[in-house]
Amino acid sequence: MSERYDVSNRGLTALPEEIRGMSELRELYVYDNRLQTLPEWIGELTELRVLDANRNRFSSLPQSLGVLRNLYYLYVSDQQQLGVLPDTIGGLRSLAYLNASHDGLMSLPSSIGDIAALVELRLDDNALRELPPTLARLTKLRELHLTSNQLGELPEWIGKLASLRRLTLRNNKLRALPDGITALSQLRDLDLRGNDLRTLPDSIAELPSLERLDLRWNSITGSPAWIGKLEIRGCTIWR
Repeated sequence: MSERYDVSNRGLTALPEEIRGMSELRELYVYDNRLQTLPEWIGELTELRVLDANRNRFSSLPQSLGVLRNLYYLYVSDQQQLGVLPDTIGGLRSLAYLNASHDGLMSLPSSIGDIAALVELRLDDNALRELPPTLARLTKLRELHLTSNQLGELPEWIGKLASLRRLTLRNNKLRALPDGITALSQLRDLDLRGNDLRTLPDSIAELPSLERLDLRWNSITGSPAWIGKLEIRGCTIWR
């Protein structure tokens, strides 16, 4: 029995029923179709490791998605009208990579903080105004992508994401950064382009691993002294 099934780019409006019987299936590729959702029986594919459903027309996702305990990659980006992720998504205990960019998301379920294995979370180009505090539990997270949302502030608990290496916040509405950001000792890449920042905390200079800092298209007054110190240390700064 095949462990990989690819029906991408077929113009499908529903998944073939034959997939339901593929109990050993590990990789399912259904991207670039016309699906409006996934069937409830998707939860029966308990051996699934990869589910690539990018670029469909989802308006919802089934609650049964959350029982896929072995799922490692979940790609559901470019849906535009999805709006919400299912509350059961926290059940994806093995999930390391989640891409839900360009999905019209206005909020995130608090259960997302239960995906303890998550390494990379992509939420670019949504309509998020705030982040659930439960995200602070994602201590294995290395990349958090939040470009082009509606975030007005970054929570103080951001510093609890101890493994974070890349944080992209381009094109939001940030006016300030929390002091807690200095606890991100592994952070290498911080993208703050296109926000409403006027000042920056001096404590940014205390980020020991920072290699790239992008400050362009803000309204920062003056040039903080610590910028020169970072540059001497080898950090590339765009401003």
